[in-house]
Amino acid sequence: MFVKDKNNHWRRFLLFIWILFLIIQVISYIPKQRSNQKNGNFWPFFYEELPKNSIDIVFMGNSHSKTTFIPEIIDNILRTESIHVNTSGESIYQTIYEYQEVLLHQNPRVVLIETSPIYSGLDQENLKLWNFSFFYSMPTSLRKLIYSHDFFTDSDLLKFYLPYTSDHSDWKNPNICISRAFAEFETIKNNWGSEQNVELPHKGYENYLKSLLPGQIQLKTQEEIGSCPVSNFKDRLSVTEDILQINQKYSEDLIFIEAPQYINDYENCRDKAIDLIESYDVSHETLFNNQGRSPLWFGDYQHMTQFGAIIASVETAELLAHKLNIDMSPEMLNYYRSYFFSDYNLVQEDDFVSINLIPENNESLLYLDFKWEVFLNGESVYKIEEKGKNKLKFTFPEPTGDYFIHIMINNPDRNYYLRGGFDLLLE
Repeated sequence: MFVKDKNNHWRRFLLFIWILFLIIQVISYIPKQRSNQKNGNFWPFFYEELPKNSIDIVFMGNSHSKTTFIPEIIDNILRTESIHVNTSGESIYQTIYEYQEVLLHQNPRVVLIETSPIYSGLDQENLKLWNFSFFYSMPTSLRKLIYSHDFFTDSDLLKFYLPYTSDHSDWKNPNICISRAFAEFETIKNNWGSEQNVELPHKGYENYLKSLLPGQIQLKTQEEIGSCPVSNFKDRLSVTEDILQINQKYSEDLIFIEAPQYINDYENCRDKAIDLIESYDVSHETLFNNQGRSPLWFGDYQHMTQFGAIIASVETAELLAHKLNIDMSPEMLNYYRSYFFSDYNLVQEDDFVSINLIPENNESLLYLDFKWEVFLNGESVYKIEEKGKNKLKFTFPEPTGDYFIHIMINNPDRNYYLRGGFDLLLE
């Protein structure tokens, strides 16, 4: 009798554990979808769609990386396959886990880690919803358990295991949870049996559309920048060293590459990071070194627009060709250089605006089609398309309103489109 009751006790216990695990998996599905949608679906694509050992170049980092490197350009110049895998706002504390997963599932020729996570990115105390997306995307495994317990604080572990708490839902309005759950289950039912593909637009590249305007820029003096402003920089360097030590066990090349910023708050931290990286015989490269910073190339102080990303991507392709001994395509190199614009002039007087995009090579204008479109409060009010028209002169139809000037540039030789814009608020 005693043995029978003891067996029933264990059966109930195991049944409880199984039901609890099932509930956690079910309620994790929806926040997983939501967090990955916010993050651009990088990690679901990596795990669910990317064939093993199919990639030559992997770009890692945070939003600095995904707004700087355009895989299409680099692949067309080098005849390679490349992709972004990153999380917005990630710090080096998260990068190390992602790096291990990349090496476990891919055998790339090179991994490029953009350096921003060494200096910035969210600490564990300030994590956002999308920082969970990498961990949600991982297949159920012991590694997932170890990673999450190493990375998350105790309070964040609760959010990880019970994702309807805290950031993932609003308990004050539970109808949102219910309607969201029904919508997701309806989607699952409708797609049942059909092949589902995770989309990764532009292989993870993101275009910050609007360029900086001169009035938005306030340059900092050297005194304001001061010494290295990262309070936990020593700990960040320690994790960076852990990555370098992991790299020693693998055959893949590793390069740390610093994407340009309009204002670099971390310049005074760089020497220690570079010394550490190069002490392991790993390359540290800086894009746009000794070049001016045009506001045309930046959507804010940190992230590049497509105008800047094209130039950065071509420079990266040239760098990789040298490092990896890859022959470049001269034709594609010259093609993308035809999109190089070094700066712009914008003059606004009363109800009139003039914009002039300054090409690096005036002869390239002969081959480029320009499509200008002006929007007022979201509605198109003017449109013009003409070959070689790198200048726009426009009279505002209304003295006040939110104007957006969109520019699309196309070299029809291969139909690559450069998109950018300027946001003008008239009050």
